[in-house]
Amino acid sequence: MNNYIVGIDIGSSKVCGSVGKIDKYGKLQILGITSVICSGIKKAEVVDIDNTSEAIRNCVRQLENMVDIEINHVFISLPAGICELVSNKGIIAISAEDKEVKGTDVKRVLEAAQLISVNPDKEIVGIVPIQYIIDGTDSVKDPIGMNCKRLEVDAQIITSETKIITNLFKSFNRVNIKIEGTVLQSLGAAEVLLEKEEMERGVALVDIGADTTTISIFKEGHLSFTEMFYLGGNSITNDIAMVLKIPLAEAERIKIKFGNVIRVSSDKEELIKVSNGVESSIDVKYSVLSEIIEARVEEILSFVYKSLQKSEFYNGISGLVLSGGGISLLNGITEISKEIIGKNVRVGSPKYVGASSPLYSNCIGILKHVSSKTKFNNNVEENFKEPKEDKLKSYSSKSEKGNKGILLKIKNFLGDFF
Repeated sequence: MNNYIVGIDIGSSKVCGSVGKIDKYGKLQILGITSVICSGIKKAEVVDIDNTSEAIRNCVRQLENMVDIEINHVFISLPAGICELVSNKGIIAISAEDKEVKGTDVKRVLEAAQLISVNPDKEIVGIVPIQYIIDGTDSVKDPIGMNCKRLEVDAQIITSETKIITNLFKSFNRVNIKIEGTVLQSLGAAEVLLEKEEMERGVALVDIGADTTTISIFKEGHLSFTEMFYLGGNSITNDIAMVLKIPLAEAERIKIKFGNVIRVSSDKEELIKVSNGVESSIDVKYSVLSEIIEARVEEILSFVYKSLQKSEFYNGISGLVLSGGGISLLNGITEISKEIIGKNVRVGSPKYVGASSPLYSNCIGILKHVSSKTKFNNNVEENFKEPKEDKLKSYSSKSEKGNKGILLKIKNFLGDFF
């Protein structure tokens, strides 16, 4: 049986979509990835539902053409910056005669941890288990199959503003796409960009997008801190357009093609031919473009440094991993980042053929996170004894409209793991 997972990541400049498949060895295979321009998101919130919905529709259509399936259900990412982490504990008694912990027990203890007071304008959107405790023994990662009388969990409850979530979901509903589950952006990206040893030792994942920069700190294997501020790659584009008096589209083009933050001698006479939008062009010194870019990059990195200092984790992290399309692809970005922040810096890239660009980190992260929390088996009735709580995804093959589609069953507590 074929099993597909579809992930959609919506950013301030584009909608990115990906399709993955779990092979017979349990490994994730990336079958297709694409992106579509979107201007309906500003500062991580939907500001134009029609534009966002149309971008989602076009993205899904492109994925359907790539993989030849009809897509009706997707997993989406939620930016860490629109979410808040609240620590809490859940405790339950194991009632079974044999005292063996089952999947339903894990689901119950996670539900118990979510019994917290939430502001009226917010809602719980997920939970991240930090550790399980069985009869007082802590640091248990997976309690299923173990025996105990009492099961506890230390967890982080994820909340977000209801209006933000509602408008995001509406954008999908308008094009008849069902959201099967959500993945916290930082957690998904961490699975494809960070090494386990890094996450244990302490590392900061810095996602710099078009409008926002999100800092997520991992320590002892779990997410410990997250913060977002409103500066990103678009700020650089705006600076270039304003200083050189050229259209934004042309500013974006030369930023991507010639972007550089390595200091260049002002007497370097290399010139860049730039369109000024009035059917003519101007010559711009390479060094001038570099100075414009460098000034804004230094500001963004200074904000990152201040955020790390404020988090009180600065001394406890070994380095930074940059992701996103805002500045991570600029020539010389690791050198200037290390100079300003004072830590080792590298650019993170997914290790998948055809999807190795930092631009796709969040999108591929959705697939990786979902696949790591999913268990597949041909005999689904044997594995899922409570069908009302199971999540069923079906994709109807375009070439076989008459069949029941490809069935994918997600373990019933997948949603609780975000």
